[in-house]
Amino acid sequence: MAADRFRERAARMDRVLIDRLGDQATLEDGTTIRGAFVSPFLGAQIGAKASGFRLGASINAEQIKEPTFTVRSVDAAKVKRGAFITIDLPDVDGGGRYKMVRPEPDGAGMVDLILGADSERSDDIK
Repeated sequence: MAADRFRERAARMDRVLIDRLGDQATLEDGTTIRGAFVSPFLGAQIGAKASGFRLGASINAEQIKEPTFTVRSVDAAKVKRGAFITIDLPDVDGGGRYKMVRPEPDGAGMVDLILGADSERSDDIK
């Protein structure tokens, strides 16, 4: 039963930290969730010419991570695969509309929502 107490306390701690420090996202139905957004996405730059050479030729595709929005598992259940999610951050920080590609649970109550660029964005990330 100590494990139950630990999980309950960890879940409460996660909720408080994410509610206070997390980035906000808006789901298609208008509800909001909070989490940690990371956008190392280089889609607009891959294949573009930069200083006379192709950037895409110098990048190992395996090293490029997709944008992710890490949320609590209880919130991840609200976002279905293929649903659109809007990260409420300035464009310069990667904010905008994304499509949820797949969830990747970490086994400890958090889920990385792997995001793909919304087709309407057409590589407008700067």
